[in-house]
Amino acid sequence: MSEIQPHTDAATFDGQHICFITNLYPPETIGGAETSVRTVAEALVERDYEVSVITTATSDDARAGDGSFRERQNGVSVHRFTPRNLYTPFEYREQPGWKKPLMHLIDLWNPQASRTVNHLLGDLAPDIVHVHNFGGLSPAVFSAAAAHAPVVQTLHDYRLLHVDPGMFVGGAQRELNVLMRPFRAYNRRTVEPYLDRVLAPSQFMIDQHEEAGFFEDTPTAVLRLGVPRDDRTTPGAVADPPRILFVGQLARPKGVDVLLDALAHLDSDIRVDIVGRGEAREQLEAQAAGDERVTFHGFVSETDLAAFYREATVTVVPSRWNDNSPMVIYESLARATPVVGSDMGGIPELIDTPGDDASTTGRVVPSEDPVALATAIESVCRTAPHVESQAAYARADDYTLSTHLDRLLAHYAACLTESIGVPDTTDGRSERTVPQNGPPASIR
Repeated sequence: MSEIQPHTDAATFDGQHICFITNLYPPETIGGAETSVRTVAEALVERDYEVSVITTATSDDARAGDGSFRERQNGVSVHRFTPRNLYTPFEYREQPGWKKPLMHLIDLWNPQASRTVNHLLGDLAPDIVHVHNFGGLSPAVFSAAAAHAPVVQTLHDYRLLHVDPGMFVGGAQRELNVLMRPFRAYNRRTVEPYLDRVLAPSQFMIDQHEEAGFFEDTPTAVLRLGVPRDDRTTPGAVADPPRILFVGQLARPKGVDVLLDALAHLDSDIRVDIVGRGEAREQLEAQAAGDERVTFHGFVSETDLAAFYREATVTVVPSRWNDNSPMVIYESLARATPVVGSDMGGIPELIDTPGDDASTTGRVVPSEDPVALATAIESVCRTAPHVESQAAYARADDYTLSTHLDRLLAHYAACLTESIGVPDTTDGRSERTVPQNGPPASIR
């Protein structure tokens, strides 16, 4: 069972250089994970740590190559290279279906990615390596990383459990099954031996992996995400008429169509703002055609997004897939906006509902139930929205960026303490002992 909050005073992280490995880094973003990594990286720089990022570049990008291209983003040293595959992680949405299985096959073990990461880490000499999403880099990066420093992994998705990182196939959420057992066994062999600690923003994510046999001998912990507080927020202020907000990808897993169906059961004096882009936008616009309450805003700037949160009466997260720990919930609470979310994945862990010990910050409803969703939205908007707004803002104290960083650094300190090597008999230096760097014998 994971520990939810590490003992931040138990040890101090004495390292100075932290290296993140992630398949995408802004400005290339698809989901909330990339934004979260950037936020944490830049905040660590503000605390006077040296932070490097190893990530990908698209194949036609001037930054493509072997990782020798380096750019500085707000103090973070970003190294990009192009993994040898049919396409890069940022290009996947434009690819035909026949390419994707081949890409996944190559991504089982990418020697070029391993060599590039090994070379970069040799030059960077970080004190700790923190791996985030690694699709497109392959599991080979873990053994490369472990040869240089303790390795922490944050689980943002289900890539270790299923070839589809969301486990959402054919328009429906998939559960653990026998078909993926060889794939899971392969990942246990190529990833787990190189990990010193595993973090996840939800208990649900850790439970899913432990149920599949992962991390029996690896420390795991829940580490909630963190967002900066918005000082322009006025807790308790409520829009009139009520404003309902959705933020995210316009795709079937996100359940925007369920929200639109729920509008038939809501009063006419509301406004619905849908922020985001995705392949389902045209279909969703057709579904909402004629309903003047609904406005599709597409992609908006971070400044405009913050304003949408502040002006909303309630944020809706109607996911039909096992969302890990949606950044939209943290961002909403930080702007004093309650949340109505589905009962999928880690969503319920972030919402205090009526009857809980804590003050109410929203509602949790069954997924794909527009009537229940409408009832919950109506309850938030009509019962005591100003009280729930204040409670939401108070709850955000637990999810500040400062709190996240303190706990993250405590985990780094624990890894350094646990990973002290045995002194070498020839010169007294300590060495890390890790499994042999290379693919499993079955694919050599």
